[in-house]
Amino acid sequence: MQVLILGCGDIGTRVGLSLLERDWRVAAARRNPEQLPDQFDRFKVNLMDPASFAGLNTVAPDYVVVTPTPQSYDPAGYQAGFAGVAKTLASQRWIAQCRRVIWVSSTRVYSESDGGWVDEHSPLNLDEPQASSMIAGEAAIRRASTATIIRPAGVYGDPQGMLMRRIRAGEGGATGALYGNRIHRVDLSRLIVHCLERDHAGESVPPTVVGADHDQTPTHEIEDWLADQIGVTLIRPSDSSRSRAHRRCLNALLERIGFAFSYPTWREGYRAALDASANK
Repeated sequence: MQVLILGCGDIGTRVGLSLLERDWRVAAARRNPEQLPDQFDRFKVNLMDPASFAGLNTVAPDYVVVTPTPQSYDPAGYQAGFAGVAKTLASQRWIAQCRRVIWVSSTRVYSESDGGWVDEHSPLNLDEPQASSMIAGEAAIRRASTATIIRPAGVYGDPQGMLMRRIRAGEGGATGALYGNRIHRVDLSRLIVHCLERDHAGESVPPTVVGADHDQTPTHEIEDWLADQIGVTLIRPSDSSRSRAHRRCLNALLERIGFAFSYPTWREGYRAALDASANK
């Protein structure tokens, strides 16, 4: 089997290396392909530039994995990074011919904002421009090919990630949000591989999957825990208004498709990140 990973950053690289261990062939594309592992068939592609896709015409992937990112955090950046990329991909011959596309979206697409539960079938947020662009990207990919849309919650796990850097600097966030959702980067990459392997084995793969672990602890409580582990005192903003993300993600579908977490909650995940930092 051959997989083509587009926008191959940290998650895509983890997916590719795992598939190599399973004797898959891995082609990967990004703007700076020299940063990809030597074992990959590497291609220089700017997902924002349709002309750069011409170099992929020699690839006939069985599967395609796409990890799109916004070009900026304003509506135009999301439009280009999700809806725009999906439109370009939909015009590629090999998209229609591959067995399945795995498109990584986000739980940001959900409209729930009052602390309720969401799953794969929950209402979507068409009122926010950024979420609407992500939803449009999902729809374009579904029209172009058989697809599984994975909607991960907040991805974490980098010992040098933004939250870890803020805590080390003594900077805490607002305390207004009641619930938060997340998934470790190792588990997100494993979930992508799990879906690919299920399809390859002829087993059913859902059209939509919520990628979130078993915990909905508010971020400010995690910050307190990390600060205690590191031995710093946090300074929080005076404005403690509720943050935008305020929902609880159900992940029951993951168990039904046989997926088990390496890091079922943030406690295991951030413990591993702290240990990794201490060992450097």
